[in-house]
Amino acid sequence: MPMSRRYTLVLCACAALCQPLWSAAQPAWPAGAPIKIVTPTPVGVGTDLFARVYAERLSRELNTAIIVENRPGASGMLGIDAVAKSPPNGLTLLISVSRPFTTPAELLPKMPSNPAQSLVAVTQLYHSGSFIIAGSTFPGNSLNDLIAIARQRPGYVSYASYGGASTARLGMELLQDAAGIALLQVPYKQSAMPDLLGGQVMVGWEPPASAVPSIKAGKLKALAFVGERRSAALPDVPNAAEIVPGFDMIPTWVGLWTPPGTPTPIIKRLQSAVAAVNKDPALLRILADSGAEPRNATQAQMTSAIQRELEMTSRLVKAKNITLE
Repeated sequence: MPMSRRYTLVLCACAALCQPLWSAAQPAWPAGAPIKIVTPTPVGVGTDLFARVYAERLSRELNTAIIVENRPGASGMLGIDAVAKSPPNGLTLLISVSRPFTTPAELLPKMPSNPAQSLVAVTQLYHSGSFIIAGSTFPGNSLNDLIAIARQRPGYVSYASYGGASTARLGMELLQDAAGIALLQVPYKQSAMPDLLGGQVMVGWEPPASAVPSIKAGKLKALAFVGERRSAALPDVPNAAEIVPGFDMIPTWVGLWTPPGTPTPIIKRLQSAVAAVNKDPALLRILADSGAEPRNATQAQMTSAIQRELEMTSRLVKAKNITLE
């Protein structure tokens, strides 16, 4: 047999042997089918902004189209339920804050899907914090001012929350305990930003992505930042723990989930794609400008974090007798 023919046969045999190994390591999504990322928040609020940032970069990393679909409502459960009932083929994903997964079941609307049991954790995307903000007509300019006003007039200062299971509600309950004040809760089903800007509600608790632009534009006041440290986006704004000793907030982070039964190779491919995207200098600048930081985590680490935070939330809910509005 001529040498060139034998060489060609050897190459073909190697390719045939390597192909299954490559396919296992790099699972292919159905040709031409876009991936859908569901975010359980309204357009322009909370995780929606970063879901679109990650979708754009994951699309390039995975070489496939990715669209973002907003499914707000029922404390995030509508979006979670939609993903849980989707085929486990890697084409429908969830990007969400951890709160629905770290909230006691009694505070969640009655839905067919239990977040902690109906979805599979893939990885964390980033961790962040929240700003305690006030409208431009609020008579105070700092968290100390808010506390002083609230002590003089208990129940006078109103704050926007998104229901009993929301970060805003739980965070404000912790703040009231730590500062010894009483505030008036005003629950919202959609974004409270228009009412905060218009002065219909005095104080809010918002993630950096939706709060920082209005703060920088002078439309909102940043009273304090709640997080592990001061926000890199607004480093002059004090951390709430600097003002209220003993104030310990439940962590805020955003993760990626898939329907149960999603093949392990697809999950691993998603994990590696997120890890690669989280090294993108442009993404790092966007996160830093919003006071957020990338955070990759294994499934075991995510599961451990969810269980730990669920225990913290459960203790708070029982102590404050918080119920589902």
